[in-house]
Amino acid sequence: MQDLRRRMRGLLVLPHMFPLKETLDRTSLACLLAAVTFLTSCRSNSDVIAVIPRTTSTMFWEAEHAGAEFAARKAGVHIRWNAPTRADDVRLQIGIVERAVNRRSRGLILTPDEPRALMVPVERALSAGIPTVIVGSTLSLPAQRNLYYIVNDEEMIGRMAAARIGEVAHGQGSVAVVGIDPQSVSSLAVLKSFVSALEEQFPNIAIVDRRVAATNDLDSELIVSQILQLHPKIDAIFSLDSMGTVGSYLALKGHSLTDSVKVVGVEQGAELANALRLGQIDALIAEDTYQMGYRAVQLLTRPPTQPGVIKLSPILITAANVDAQETKPFMTNDWRSELP
Repeated sequence: MQDLRRRMRGLLVLPHMFPLKETLDRTSLACLLAAVTFLTSCRSNSDVIAVIPRTTSTMFWEAEHAGAEFAARKAGVHIRWNAPTRADDVRLQIGIVERAVNRRSRGLILTPDEPRALMVPVERALSAGIPTVIVGSTLSLPAQRNLYYIVNDEEMIGRMAAARIGEVAHGQGSVAVVGIDPQSVSSLAVLKSFVSALEEQFPNIAIVDRRVAATNDLDSELIVSQILQLHPKIDAIFSLDSMGTVGSYLALKGHSLTDSVKVVGVEQGAELANALRLGQIDALIAEDTYQMGYRAVQLLTRPPTQPGVIKLSPILITAANVDAQETKPFMTNDWRSELP
């Protein structure tokens, strides 16, 4: 391929050295230019994997970026990282997926904003022969040839949250749940596991309020403020997403309740890590987005013989271990050296 491209580059300079009629007519030159463009396009995309998270605006998905980059370096491929700046911009995410398909990318790694809305673009990618890894959530499409899933262990997340809240509430009191995404199978699975574990292990803790996820910090803070007004004696808040955790932290801080109301949140972030260190939230159940990115690239560059679903275990992060070595892959976006 490289030799052929060198020969073509040599031919392309001939029209500048000699009259066009003595070398190539215009039709031949146009065909030659088209061939060079086609070969360059094939070369530039045959080793490019499109990685499309929910958003590029949070550290939570930057860890996935780091994992994908390190795996790509080992495999000799390249990453094209792109996503909306807002997690709710589904239309833009669909457009980014469609461009990756049109470019004939080597593979696609996608965390869908709304699984149902992304079904058609994913089916189009599969029809085009583009291997696809869905991370962080599942679609209604089963794992199959060229379609893989890397997800969190939702049942473990729910049980872990119930155990932590049961511990900090001393087995009794009330809890509110925020950040529920009714369109997400994963979110509902975490909620189901949490409710079940709480009823089984801590029957004296009541869930007094449940709220759907907000799209920004301000709305999330307002939702939690409403909960505090309705339930002034609440003991804990369980948040199923980082937006809900940030909103809980802001609302509790505004009401001077960070010491008395314990917040356990799913999804990590730099701001939330600082709140942990200061004791303003109790715990984060961190998802291993670094390994999501790393193993997704491995699936696309070294495909297994059988498709399937990979479940990654979360980790409970508190003020005691937020800066420990074992939590580093969950909390860092440091690209200077590969993480374990």
